[in-house]
Amino acid sequence: MKNNRIKDNSMSGKRINITLKVWRQSNSKIRGKFETYPIYDIDTDASFLEMLDMVNQDLIKSGKQAIAFDHDCREGICGSCGAVVNGYAHGPEDQTTLCQLHMRSFNDGDQVTIEPFRSR
Repeated sequence: MKNNRIKDNSMSGKRINITLKVWRQSNSKIRGKFETYPIYDIDTDASFLEMLDMVNQDLIKSGKQAIAFDHDCREGICGSCGAVVNGYAHGPEDQTTLCQLHMRSFNDGDQVTIEPFRSR
């Protein structure tokens, strides 16, 4: 990504920088791998999905493939927003859906790993 700055002037929380490690796999026949994205100036009032939306905007502007993730209501009701964040389904906050997880749950300089649910 060219800019890697996540800026949303409508929010006013503390700003943090993180490193995203995202599982990427084109299809079931191709071996997947983690890709790393340094992300700067994230408002801690942003939800996790809002942060991913902003990252995807930058990826698309750079001609790269957006990060795919499931979501529907974004209100913590439907439970369709599924991903494993740092080894935890829906992220590290207990009884919180991924869409209700906020960036204030992370610290400046954290590495955040995002991957899909997996079956054995």
